[in-house]
Amino acid sequence: MRITSALVDPALLDLPWSTPLEEWPADHLVALPQGISRHVVRFVKLQGTVYAVKETREKIAEREYDLLRALERISAPAVEAVAIVADRVALDGEVLEPVLVTRHLQFSLPYRALFSHTLRPETMNRLLDALAALLVRMHLLGFFWGDCSLSNTLFRRDAGAFAAYL
Repeated sequence: MRITSALVDPALLDLPWSTPLEEWPADHLVALPQGISRHVVRFVKLQGTVYAVKETREKIAEREYDLLRALERISAPAVEAVAIVADRVALDGEVLEPVLVTRHLQFSLPYRALFSHTLRPETMNRLLDALAALLVRMHLLGFFWGDCSLSNTLFRRDAGAFAAYL
C-alpha cells in the first residue's frame, strides 16, 4: 500500500485498505447524505474528523488530489484533499482500486439531499445563486471547472442564503 499525502492522519492507517470500499464494515462508516457518483464513496469518522473516501482510477485520484490542493492554496471554496491510497491489494491477492480521501465539509449537503424534499421557489433561487457565485469565483481565480455539475457541488447554509463548494 502507498499513501500520498502532505500530512497523513495516522488513524487512516487503521482503515481496512485490503477490503474493497463497497465491503467496508459498518463500524468504520458514518451515515451521511450522498450525492450521485459513478464511484463507490464511503464516509468514515476518525478521531472526531469525518473523511470521504472514494474509489477511482489512480490517474483520476492524482488529478483530483492535485487540483484540490491547488484550490486550497488559493483559498477557493472546495473540499480539502487529504490523501491518495494506492497499491491496495485484497487478502486474496486481487488488486483494488486506489482511493482519494478528502475531509468532509462539515454541515454541507449534496444537491440530491436538498432536492429530495419539496423546495420552495425562493430556496431554489438561493441554491442557483450559490452555484452561480461559485462559478464566478472559480472563473475569477482562473480555474477551469471542466466537470461542472450539481453532482460535483456541495451546499452549506450561510445566514439566509447558501454557499456552494467544489
